[in-house]
Amino acid sequence: MMIYIRQWQQKMKPQPGANPLMVLLSWLLLGIMLVVALGLGLIFLLVGWILLLPLLWRKRRQIKQMWQFNKAAQQAQREARQRHEQHRQQAADRNDSSVIDGEYKVKDDD
Repeated sequence: MMIYIRQWQQKMKPQPGANPLMVLLSWLLLGIMLVVALGLGLIFLLVGWILLLPLLWRKRRQIKQMWQFNKAAQQAQREARQRHEQHRQQAADRNDSSVIDGEYKVKDDD
């Protein structure tokens, strides 16, 4: 790894006979390219956030609908359970277990 770092350092150092104006312009061009790349990255990030808002609103609406459906289903289940208990209580009240309805015959013990 150190070998690669040294090679890059040697490539990045200006040559002894290099024109200082060219070195300055090349660094300036590199800086401008970095600023443009950073600006494009920020623009893409903002566009992504803007496009994400409708998706989040739609998901929020779906979650709210699911919550309301779940609440209504639980309420219906409670009401059905109460009706079932009422019917069972009424049936128990109507049919007293000590009274047997119907006909019977007495058999001889012969």
